[in-house]
Amino acid sequence: MLLFVTLLIFVEKLNGKFYTNDFEVYYLAAKDYFEGKNPYLLAYGEDTGFFKYPPTTLYFFYFTTKVSFFTAQIIHSILLLVAFVFGVYYLRKILFEERLNQDKKYNWMLYTAFFFTVIQLVREFHIGNINLFLFFFFTLGLYGILKNKLWMTIFAWALMVILKPIVVIVFIPLFLFKKWRIIAGLALLGVFFFILPIVNNSLNGLLEIWRFWFIAVSKHGSYIISQYSLTYLANYYFGIHSTWLPSILVLLIVLTFGYFYSKRQMFSIDSFIEFSIVLMAFTPNFFVTDTEHFLLSMPLLILIVYYLLKLKNWMLWVFFSIILMPFTLRSNDLMSASLSDFIAEIGLLGIVNLTAIFFFYFVSFKVNKMENLPETTKL
Repeated sequence: MLLFVTLLIFVEKLNGKFYTNDFEVYYLAAKDYFEGKNPYLLAYGEDTGFFKYPPTTLYFFYFTTKVSFFTAQIIHSILLLVAFVFGVYYLRKILFEERLNQDKKYNWMLYTAFFFTVIQLVREFHIGNINLFLFFFFTLGLYGILKNKLWMTIFAWALMVILKPIVVIVFIPLFLFKKWRIIAGLALLGVFFFILPIVNNSLNGLLEIWRFWFIAVSKHGSYIISQYSLTYLANYYFGIHSTWLPSILVLLIVLTFGYFYSKRQMFSIDSFIEFSIVLMAFTPNFFVTDTEHFLLSMPLLILIVYYLLKLKNWMLWVFFSIILMPFTLRSNDLMSASLSDFIAEIGLLGIVNLTAIFFFYFVSFKVNKMENLPETTKL
């Protein structure tokens, strides 16, 4: 990963394409905010470069405003690299070392984490987004639950959701599995994060800055089109003009599958982890987001590989390979611009991401059914 990121930045800098447009939004918005300006009024960099994240997020970028933009770009890229490496490290512990007591048997699968997401990784570093931080905090939080270190989960997931509130649907299993202490801790930290901007604002200014954030979020869908969201897919294929109905309807279906799967597993820690991973993968479908957010589907894809290894069915492997193609090949550099645009227009990445979610439940149910058969029947 170090070699990959170094080469990527070198080539982009050499070609004058090391833009990190998304990071520029954070950088300039933080500069404005700490100079006493409203960060929600201007488009930074591109026409769509409006800052649309909670005001508390700006405090995490305060230190970058003290250095040049290029230096800040390098620091941000290094932090993204560290977040990915440690995110995969904790994912390995969660999926294989702790729950399966397998120290090295599945190490090779970690390389698939890179393979599954390399296209999205290129885009993540190119535009300087923060999805790898979400990935790291997500896996760290799951590890905290697995090891019963609830404070770790509370801090990790609180940071995750304040950086990007769209991941809030990952909290749903906390209620279904009655993790009340974690919920209470998240609520307390949520209050703290809400009040934090009072450092730079009066009480009235605090309410005003949050009001501007709400306005910025509500306008987001008017200037950003996501061909991967259920809002777009429902409109494109079925002519349904509704912002939230398709997303909520499919979310209820996903939750139903997750509930009965978890019930079948006696609401175990493993089923909680898998339920959370499914909902994290569903996030780019539920909200209007960009391509790089499908980095968040990577843990789900690795889980599918794990279950397919148990089933040893070549037809399922072929189907899974077809699913993977939009994840791993969706790039203007790997296919013509016209073909890439066509794939985007039909929302193929969003479709296969949804397919992967239900395919996971299909293969996991098959594995569970197979492992619950009597020994004589297995033979």
